Amino acid sequence: MQGTVAPGYEGVRDAFGRALDGVGGCAFAAVVGSRSVVDLWGGLADERDGRRWAADTPAVLFSGTKGVMAIALALLVDRGRLDLDAAVSDLWPDFAAAGKGEITVARLAAHCAGLPGLERPVTLADLRRPQELAAALAAQAPMVEPGLPSYHALTWGWLVGELLRRADGRTPGAFIADELAGPRGLDIRLGLAPGDPLAPRLAHIRQAAGYRLSAYAREDPDPRLALVYRLADLGDDPWNDPRLLVAELPGAGGVATAPAMAALYGGLVGADPLISPGTLERVTRPEGVGDDPLTGRPLRFGPTGFELAGTPSELGPAADAFGHTGAGGSSHGAWPALATGFSFLTAEMQTEEGDGRAAALLAALHEAVAA
Repeated sequence: MQGTVAPGYEGVRDAFGRALDGVGGCAFAAVVGSRSVVDLWGGLADERDGRRWAADTPAVLFSGTKGVMAIALALLVDRGRLDLDAAVSDLWPDFAAAGKGEITVARLAAHCAGLPGLERPVTLADLRRPQELAAALAAQAPMVEPGLPSYHALTWGWLVGELLRRADGRTPGAFIADELAGPRGLDIRLGLAPGDPLAPRLAHIRQAAGYRLSAYAREDPDPRLALVYRLADLGDDPWNDPRLLVAELPGAGGVATAPAMAALYGGLVGADPLISPGTLERVTRPEGVGDDPLTGRPLRFGPTGFELAGTPSELGPAADAFGHTGAGGSSHGAWPALATGFSFLTAEMQTEEGDGRAAALLAALHEAVAA
């Protein structure tokens, strides 16, 4: 274990030490206001060659990417470029096909569009053409009843990515680089070019023994989940494949360091916030709430796609927590009342029901901040 904690945050350091016990590399960072209070890392970033996790090691965010996209949408809302209450078809006329004309921007971003899976196969070449995937979804009839929250694991990214492109003109990766990462010097990418300085520092993702997605926790999973999680012809180890990470995959393919993600979320709730208090209140208001018809999992999403407190997704003890977790145990978010942003990144993916790392870290952080 390496790094620093501010006085009073020694309990977080102790929790991080336990998180490292016997597992792969990880990092945890937190800011309060504009001050870094926790920046810890340790373990192996790549077990194949023994490369250790460093202060600047990035990792794949998985669905934590959705939180970055939710911030991007919130920024457009704050600037008056995106109307959450408007019909998606006002901005994207083709989306009205197959009875989807009344779905609003807020409902789509809150996983209530009824399109959790794409009926056509998705190849590696398709991932370089996200507008075509978005067009296929626009033409598709709903898989589940629109209005009910159903986790759009991958399709969410293509849908909201197309909304962002139509509202702003830039691709999601370019918007994140220009508006979020670049101006703040944050190591966050959507679309990791081979020559990017983050590429050789990237953690190598590995799965713990017996790992499975939380969506498959039921003994008899819904067969439609095969469409929800079907990605591309990349074999058994896609998330370590540079061909996947170079594509802009707005639902799951972002790459970042833990300090960068903590600072990004801290920038929403600190003294000089990225968006206005009114917009923050609006985008953290529940929009899609209910049990997923495919998994039975309780869901709570805001109108730009933030996960909200009150579900099994681990965002810490704060009742006003928002952000987004990622497959395998990572968690990134903010506690507005405590002006706190945080991020937990891991190279080792663990099954949700046996993974207490983020929960313990966030409990220790909350105790320290609230003291």
